Amino acid sequence: MDKKLVVINTLVFKNYMEKGFKQEEIFEYLNELNLSNIEIRREFIRNFSTELEMFSKLSKKFGINTYYSVPKYLFIDGEVNKKNILKYIEEAKKFNCKSLKLNIGDYRGYAGNLKEDLRGILDTKISINIENDQSVENGTCKNIIKFLEDCKKENIDIGYVYDIGNWSWINEDEMENAKLLKDFTRHIHLKDVKRTSDGLRTVLLNEGNILWKEVLDIFPKDIPVSLEYPCEDFSVIKEEIKKVLEY
Repeated sequence: MDKKLVVINTLVFKNYMEKGFKQEEIFEYLNELNLSNIEIRREFIRNFSTELEMFSKLSKKFGINTYYSVPKYLFIDGEVNKKNILKYIEEAKKFNCKSLKLNIGDYRGYAGNLKEDLRGILDTKISINIENDQSVENGTCKNIIKFLEDCKKENIDIGYVYDIGNWSWINEDEMENAKLLKDFTRHIHLKDVKRTSDGLRTVLLNEGNILWKEVLDIFPKDIPVSLEYPCEDFSVIKEEIKKVLEY
């Protein structure tokens, strides 16, 4: 895989951040590895007034592209979560973000006018994408495709982040869903998942049940791919990056 397509989601550093490590410290680490993409997680931001500005400065200093992962819903109780989405967009603007990722939420209960209700949200240079989550209520392929097809019909520019692992939690097939969703996909969240006696568990690549290389083969070769799972330490992170680069 081209190094320019590799994105490091800061969930990779979860173990470090639980010990006080800050997302801003990851920029320098990525620069040392000659990687140029970071996906900031909103739930890891402690001080919005200072950290967003720091992300902006560091992204310019090191030439690192920034993506924004926001674990919030686009739809809540069948309505567009507009007030909050606009807030997240303003946050993303403060650090020169390329793309904002949201969970789809309760689209099944939506009966409004998409174009009208999304006005203002799409009037920006930031790419807006939705992702499949781990809930049967919102994360099914059927629900995702219905929304994306409706957007396509209305010429609404919202894309899709394909999370390779989340399908396991709702008992859907990641390979078949990749075939159905590949034309909508702008970004991929990569991880492996293992079925154990205690349930499903996210694991390092090649240690679970997902044939991740075969899934990636389904997609175009110019799509950014985020590593999105906790790694124990820096040496493990380097090994996981190596696995993807060797794909």
